[in-house]
Amino acid sequence: MKRHLVTAVILLIAILLYAVGISGGGAALVGVGGAVELWFWVRALRPRPPAAHTK
Repeated sequence: MKRHLVTAVILLIAILLYAVGISGGGAALVGVGGAVELWFWVRALRPRPPAAHTK
């Protein structure tokens, strides 16, 4: 569950950076937003390793 929370926070940061960059913050913030979005997609699409079952 923690993994999903971190991934969702990464997406929110990317959206925030896009919004600030487009509204006049500059192209650098849009670029950083793109990099953070790429990080989001890598985390979201990467297969998770199977959980170790211990008893």
